[in-house]
Amino acid sequence: MKDMLPAWLTPQEIDSVLAKVAEPDSAELSAILEKSLALQPLGLAEVAALLRVESKDGLRDIFETADKVKQKVYGDRIVLTAPLHLSNHCGSECLYCANRRGNTLIERKYMTPPEMREAALHLVRQGHKRVILVSGQLPNADVEYLAEAVSVMYTVYDDLGELRRVNINAGMLSEEDFRTLVRYDIGSMLLFQETYHEESYRAAHKSGPKSNYFRRLHGPDIAKQAGVNEVGLGLLLGLGPWKFDLLALAQHSAHLLRLYGEGAHTVSLFRMRPAPGSDFMPPYPLSDADFLRCVAVARLALPTSGLILTTREPSGLWRNGCSAGASQLITGSLANPYQDWNEGAGEHGVKFPMSEDLHVDEVVRFLLEESRHLPSFCTACPRLGRIGNEFNAIASDCGMRSQCGPNSIASFMEFLLRYATPYTRGLGDRLIAEKLRAMSEGERMAAVRMLQKVLAGRVDEFI
Repeated sequence: MKDMLPAWLTPQEIDSVLAKVAEPDSAELSAILEKSLALQPLGLAEVAALLRVESKDGLRDIFETADKVKQKVYGDRIVLTAPLHLSNHCGSECLYCANRRGNTLIERKYMTPPEMREAALHLVRQGHKRVILVSGQLPNADVEYLAEAVSVMYTVYDDLGELRRVNINAGMLSEEDFRTLVRYDIGSMLLFQETYHEESYRAAHKSGPKSNYFRRLHGPDIAKQAGVNEVGLGLLLGLGPWKFDLLALAQHSAHLLRLYGEGAHTVSLFRMRPAPGSDFMPPYPLSDADFLRCVAVARLALPTSGLILTTREPSGLWRNGCSAGASQLITGSLANPYQDWNEGAGEHGVKFPMSEDLHVDEVVRFLLEESRHLPSFCTACPRLGRIGNEFNAIASDCGMRSQCGPNSIASFMEFLLRYATPYTRGLGDRLIAEKLRAMSEGERMAAVRMLQKVLAGRVDEFI
């Protein structure tokens, strides 16, 4: 029943566990962390126990193990993706969102296909290979508009490169509409619950398609049943009690794994931010320390999911998050594809979208200088059919790392040769040499073979 709470979500059990579970002693904590490091599913009480840890040593062990789990599954790479905002029209009234139907401070716009192409070219010319198409919950749920946008993205090309992976974050659709998008070769479908806490959800989502709490909960099932291989879940941290939300998200991912062979393909952890035209403040604000703990515990609870952060967080925070289990970054788009949106942007001239002004070269440089992570533009898995159940099986057997390392190095060298500033190129060359020395012999030989081809002018090399 789509108008009932699904059986997998048990709010009373979550509340009970959070109330009863105490801080684990060192032996109990070690057992939980060893279980996670073995990529075994954690129970609800075990995840709750991680949230109870307050000792300095215990927190250090949590963060270190979260990084080890990420390294074991994916290696040291951080996948970079750009958002592309197609439209800020929306039929919902979500109090925290600039897109909300009643907001009069922003100019409304549907990007036309030529504008989509030009915007995508701005991203390609920075070096992006992956994009997330972002839209409000369109008033008429115009799936043809989304499908056309996907088609445009896959035909964008200039002398330097092209987009190779198109994901969508555009709200809940019908099963028929999901099936339509599947025919257009979409990547992941991101369906964020924002908060699983019913009271908090209803208080923030006042009307429109997104106000239907139960329908939103059933969305990932509908997408899966329509043939969407990869479904991403997500939280808007601060909208509901974050510990409750994290446990509920773990329940949701476990449900998807049981029914479809893969849990949450990705999990996006974004904090609620001020929005133009809204005075709605986070009911449950997270400190920086709590945010990083949420990232680490999410990695331990969901070891094979791609864990996504955004560079809209302060730079020090997202860099620290990359060492606490995150595996992907949403980066922003400095070469502004939205300049025409802001000429008549409401009474107060509020620009849209907000805070999307970080160039990918800056993100790469931050990763190289301080985090020492390997930036990745690889799109090999979906193009080789390593998606859905097959992806999860490989990741669970720790087989993904052997591909991720060499493929990431090859895609990163392509970026360094074609897009990077000279300073970033020098940093990147040194990091690649460092990562090659740390690889197993087999991984290193595969990486070197692909590097030689890229340096000779080949592009899009992967195994």
